[in-house]
Amino acid sequence: MIPSHTLANSENSNIVINRLSKSNDYDFSEPHRHDYYELFYFQNGGGEHEIDFKPFEIESASFQLVVPGQVHQMKRAPGSMGFVFLFTNEDIIESKMVFDFLVEHGAHSVDERSPCCNFEQGEAELIDRIITDAWENKNNISDAIMKHTLIGLCLRMKEQMPVSESFGSSTYTKFRQSLVNNFRKIRTVSTYADELNLTPKSLNELVKKYTGRTASDHIYKQVILEAKRLLLLGGSVKEVAFSLQFDDPAHFSKFFKKQVGMAPADFRNVHT
Repeated sequence: MIPSHTLANSENSNIVINRLSKSNDYDFSEPHRHDYYELFYFQNGGGEHEIDFKPFEIESASFQLVVPGQVHQMKRAPGSMGFVFLFTNEDIIESKMVFDFLVEHGAHSVDERSPCCNFEQGEAELIDRIITDAWENKNNISDAIMKHTLIGLCLRMKEQMPVSESFGSSTYTKFRQSLVNNFRKIRTVSTYADELNLTPKSLNELVKKYTGRTASDHIYKQVILEAKRLLLLGGSVKEVAFSLQFDDPAHFSKFFKKQVGMAPADFRNVHT
């Protein structure tokens, strides 16, 4: 029921590069998610890319990164064009800097860290040539060259992306990583605090310092984000409730309405 795409292995590598066009294997314009990364490079902008319910303008000479699990929907203008790299952590694991960057990036919401970055004309022309060359020669270049091309692009994106103050705190990032991995079964601040050798009060103070919200707020928001994803992708209220380990769908509906301001079914109707 839930459209979630998996990256099929190619002959030499998991890395796939596609040109953005109407002839892709699946329709980018439909809401969906996948278990791999997508790094979009737009040569020509136009339109909107919604990632986890937040719209981002598609600009020329820009990267946009979608991480595993995020729901996204592309609404490109007719003249918009570019490329997209599809890959997994295993494809870039030889670069610790890129691996850590992607893992940390995926632990934060799109509200905390934008998935977009733009380039000036001179650098954009260089990036354009690199990606176009990779596309035109994708069947001839080695796996190693494709990996190094992707790693180089990810490093440049890392340097270009704006960084919030919260990224200076490894403890906060560890909290976010644990939350993203465990929010279905761990809903208490004290458990996350224990993992970090902190008191619940200290964890709350740390999280609030960097985000203005308590650790509990982050936990609730992560649960709600996944609930929204599952509802948008076709899950029934009962299915979503059980997926998020609520014993009673009515309890889930009450929790969702308190956090969002509308019932789960109403939310889905508004967004479909």
